[in-house]
Amino acid sequence: MLKWTSKLVGCLAAAAMALAGGGALAQSDYPTRPITFVVPYAAGGATDVAVRVIAEAMARDVGQNIVVVNKAGGGATIAAKSVAEAAPDGYTVLVAVAANLITNPIILDNVGYDPIADFEPVSLLSANPVILVSSKESGFTTLGEVIEAAKADPGVIPVASYGIGTPSHLAIELLEAQAGIDLIHIPFNGGAPAQTALMGGHVPLMMNILPSEVEPLKAGEVVGLAIGQMKESAFAPGVPTFSEAGVKDFEALTFFGLVVPAGTPGEIVERLNAAAQIALTDENVVATLTRQGMAIWPTTAEGFGEMIATETTKWAPIIKAAGLK
Repeated sequence: MLKWTSKLVGCLAAAAMALAGGGALAQSDYPTRPITFVVPYAAGGATDVAVRVIAEAMARDVGQNIVVVNKAGGGATIAAKSVAEAAPDGYTVLVAVAANLITNPIILDNVGYDPIADFEPVSLLSANPVILVSSKESGFTTLGEVIEAAKADPGVIPVASYGIGTPSHLAIELLEAQAGIDLIHIPFNGGAPAQTALMGGHVPLMMNILPSEVEPLKAGEVVGLAIGQMKESAFAPGVPTFSEAGVKDFEALTFFGLVVPAGTPGEIVERLNAAAQIALTDENVVATLTRQGMAIWPTTAEGFGEMIATETTKWAPIIKAAGLK
């Protein structure tokens, strides 16, 4: 399980009390105009769809419109840079993902922002594990069979990912390190071509994110070998965790949440966090995320910040060992 605590977020009350009357009033009245959520992906994708229904629910709670803007590109860093440079007033919010807060700031040179220093965490919204799946033709029905075969013939078994430096690729690197095996990484340009190659029998294995494999698992088109969290998932019934399947303490998750520019007053962070927690209980939000196979993960602002720090510490050496930095 992700190593965060549930301690209450600090409210910076002393700083708020020190403000002049007009400034304090402006914060307590927040928001007085529409808020912008910046999504680092193109419109129409799973994360974008989920964020839009969450934004609608949050807008009802805060009493202002929330406008969702898509700024794709740069491995999700273009959106992050634009928010890092925005005024710290709570009206520009980044949809934070592993790519723009953890992996790409390590992999890429000069993304233009510091993922820790330049943002204030607001809330995690959803976290989802990777899943190792096999094709029906591969003959692999358990993770143990894959590990046994890989140890017998190192560097022979191919495993697909949806791109170099993606969570699926890094999870493969983590699996190799923790299981002591050597696989052949086959990166594809996105999840769709990787899935096509898997289901066509061109590669025997794929490391993917669980939401993308929910329907293929239901249809019996792929075999689920292991999921990358510490407990089994209702979205993949009968599929063991990596720990249960023999690779102890293996955990690899993708996520999305909300952050604001550093320096945003604590009172505003608290207001956004409270609205997010309410939104995550909204019937339409729950139905939409469940339909997409996404798990809801409400947190305090501090809890999300601790998760970001923990994940950064975890993945930095994996990225460097893989030669990505």
